Amino acid sequence: MAETKIDVTIGKYQLFIENVLKEDLRILHLKLQQVNAELTDLIQQKHTLKVITNKSVHPNGIKTQVNIGCNFFMEASVPDTSVLLMNIGLNHYLEFSTEEAHKYLDARIKVYEQKSEEICNKAAETKAHIKLLLIGIGELENQNNSKKS
Repeated sequence: MAETKIDVTIGKYQLFIENVLKEDLRILHLKLQQVNAELTDLIQQKHTLKVITNKSVHPNGIKTQVNIGCNFFMEASVPDTSVLLMNIGLNHYLEFSTEEAHKYLDARIKVYEQKSEEICNKAAETKAHIKLLLIGIGELENQNNSKKS
C-alpha cells in the first residue's frame, strides 16, 4: 500500500516536471530568443549610426538607395547627417541629433541586456527546481526499493 503511494507520488512529480517546469523552460527560451534578436538589431542600428555619421568616411554626406515600395529603389543623397529621424516604436518617428541617437540606442541596449539577464536567471532557477525534483524522485525510488527488499 505504501509502495503504491510512493509510485503515485513519483508519477505526479514526473508529470509536474514534464508538463510545467519543462514548458516554463521552453517559454523562457523563446522569450530569450526574442530579446536577443531585438538586442542584435539595436547593436546593428548603433553600428550603422556610427558609419553614417562618421565625417572622416563621409565628409560630404552619404549616398544611399531608398526603397520606395515594391522593392523599387531610388538613389538618395543626404548632405547633412547631424539630425536623424528614428523609429521609436509603433511607426512613430522622432528627430534626434547624433548624440541623442547614441544615448537613446545605449539606453535601449541596456534595457534589453537587463531583460536578457532576468530571463537567464529565471531559466537557471527553473533548471534548479527540475534538478531538486529529480533528486527527490531518486530518493523516493531508493526508499521504495529498500522497502521492497
